[in-house]
Amino acid sequence: MAVEWTITIEGRNEFGDVCRKAVHIDKSWERLSDGDIGLSIEDGKTIMTALQSAVVNHEAETYSLFRRVCPDCHRFRPVKDYTTRQIRTVFGTVEVRNPRWMMCRDCYPGMVIAFAPLKEICPDRATAELMELTARLGSMMPYRRAADVLAEFLPVEPTETHATVRKRTIRIGERLDDQVADEELHASAQTDERRQLEMQLPGDRRKEFVISIDTGACSQRRSQFSAQLRARRGPMRPRRAGRRWRPLFRDQQHRPTGNPGSSAPCASARRI
Repeated sequence: MAVEWTITIEGRNEFGDVCRKAVHIDKSWERLSDGDIGLSIEDGKTIMTALQSAVVNHEAETYSLFRRVCPDCHRFRPVKDYTTRQIRTVFGTVEVRNPRWMMCRDCYPGMVIAFAPLKEICPDRATAELMELTARLGSMMPYRRAADVLAEFLPVEPTETHATVRKRTIRIGERLDDQVADEELHASAQTDERRQLEMQLPGDRRKEFVISIDTGACSQRRSQFSAQLRARRGPMRPRRAGRRWRPLFRDQQHRPTGNPGSSAPCASARRI
């Protein structure tokens, strides 16, 4: 043995709990004589796997303990059970303790509901970074090649096959589509319904003009305009052979000259 490296990581949460993890790396003379100087990819995988396991376990326990406290009465919630859960990260798969808490009986009487806190922060059983990295590689190269690249440079499990890469890529793509649709929906909802359309004017005040349309008067004049339109075109009747409607008067000279609002027949009306 030539050199022995010891890497120690220590973490402390706000509850006072301390987590300490040590990783040992041995470098032999044979590796040095072969030109293997420094840390290799395999050494990096070993170090990052050990450190990731310590960090993930400590953070999972801290979040679970934080979610056990009821936000209303600030008491501990009852325990449903304790299970284990595997979380896949870019530096390996970590198995953590997965507790389930019951709803507070004092604040929510009659409600028998249990929830897992770790499902809130990791619903896919994989970190968001691993999901995004897998989707990026899956979109740039074939799925099998993406799975080989992940296994070559990262300490991932052999279960990270091309099928897993394909599922994650499709899932991330669907989430991006939903996110874009939601952004467009919110953007259209925030836009005012009545917009002011501006034209590119030449800059000469003698050639500029302004058109103003009073939209409030359109609804009041709509009934009168419809009555005048029916009076000009005349009453409608369907054809015998088709379903289209046509006016009873052939042209403007045969239309009735009486009161448009009167229902009495006009003597000068001529049907076709």
